[in-house]
Amino acid sequence: MENAYSVIIVGTGFGSSFFLHEYLKHAKAHETVLVLDRGEKIPYDWKYKNRANTDFDINSAYNNLTPQKPWVQSIGFGGGGCWNGNANRMHPSDFQTKTLHGIGEDWPFTYEEFEPFLADAEAIMGIAGEGNSSYPRSAPYPMQAHKFNAFDRLLKKKYGDEYSHMPSARASDSKHGRSVCCNNGVCTVCPIGAKFQVDLHMTSIYDDPRVTLKTGCNVQALSVTNDIATGVHCIENGEETFYKADFFAVGAHAIFTPFILLNSGIEQEALGRYLSEQTKVDVWINLANVENYDGGQRVTGLGSMFVNEDNRATTAGCVIYNYNIPRLRAEFGKWRQTARIKFVLEDLPSADKRVTVGDNGKPNVYYPGYSDYMQKGLDAVPERVEGLLDGLPIEDYFIQPHNPKRLPSTAHIQGTTRMGNDPQTSVVDSNLINHSVRNLAVLGSGAFPTCAAANPTLILSALSIKSARSLFV
Repeated sequence: MENAYSVIIVGTGFGSSFFLHEYLKHAKAHETVLVLDRGEKIPYDWKYKNRANTDFDINSAYNNLTPQKPWVQSIGFGGGGCWNGNANRMHPSDFQTKTLHGIGEDWPFTYEEFEPFLADAEAIMGIAGEGNSSYPRSAPYPMQAHKFNAFDRLLKKKYGDEYSHMPSARASDSKHGRSVCCNNGVCTVCPIGAKFQVDLHMTSIYDDPRVTLKTGCNVQALSVTNDIATGVHCIENGEETFYKADFFAVGAHAIFTPFILLNSGIEQEALGRYLSEQTKVDVWINLANVENYDGGQRVTGLGSMFVNEDNRATTAGCVIYNYNIPRLRAEFGKWRQTARIKFVLEDLPSADKRVTVGDNGKPNVYYPGYSDYMQKGLDAVPERVEGLLDGLPIEDYFIQPHNPKRLPSTAHIQGTTRMGNDPQTSVVDSNLINHSVRNLAVLGSGAFPTCAAANPTLILSALSIKSARSLFV
């Protein structure tokens, strides 16, 4: 039997799975889909026992040329389950930073144009949240928001709609067939399956009779002739295998996806470039006679008061996360009178930060350091903290210092297959179709033309829905 299919999809993470979910809604009964994943299906009881979503050693799979910058990612069925469930949207201004502030790139569509796809992704995930004017919505959240904690309530009173419940894929009710979040803070491997994830709650698409799933398949390259992809080369059980198809979608993460395309001989100036990731700063707060940590989930609050300030042309914007995981004070009677917030800062992608093909057949990853733009955002954190806490019942606070020799990872790797209207400066169009190879969709957060402060999972999932739907419209 010839290894030929209608569609081949590389990867089973959120990008690939949401593409497949939407594709199957429109595809005919006779169409066939092959899904190839380098990782394996791992029983959930193993994950729970080992507190890990995969047994794959990701650091052995690529060459980190700048080891001061680690990259948190994982390989396994469903994407390896790297996320904790935060599902906040990008701020409307994040789509138009060049127009509004003269920096970065505008996305090839506005927030308003993209918003319906975000709502579709939220419906599939069963997101818990509460709408407000900072992030306009066309439909309510599928689940009611989790309860604020005491520090949230103080910030909400001060900032109004610039402060909101953290939208999350951690269930607040049982209407979507998941257990209700028990708020124990162990979210990477949720002990009760309350957090939406592909390997638990999206497996039906892989059971579809039109779909063939092969795990343990290390895709090396596409076969491309006259700008048309015809097949994929992979290593399967130690043997080289070749599969043919009419259409291809690659969603193998922002490091491995560009590697596969570069290995395929696809020549685009932006391919592999603009590697980016947010950074973070933790702030520990001692409250004055305020008993905290009575919220309903791991991260209860989201602050957007610093995401789009007047100085955004020169200084990175940021969002605030308020954590509900206790760090108790070692003082009698004040154990819960404390809070932890995190500043998550955007970055300005640059072409010199990139993924290339290494001499040993693995991706080379090169990230020399933060942009001046992000550094100014880091430098502004003390002033922002002072303004944030002004007028609140605070005893004192501590800002976790940044170590320039160890740049933290937020597990939000972006930018190496960027999206745009100009083929000279981008890899894919607004529907994630490759500018050069038109029967190839390139999925995931690598398509992001900017590096906003929001978590990428919801956004990349909505992009995949948009991409798959465009093939049938």
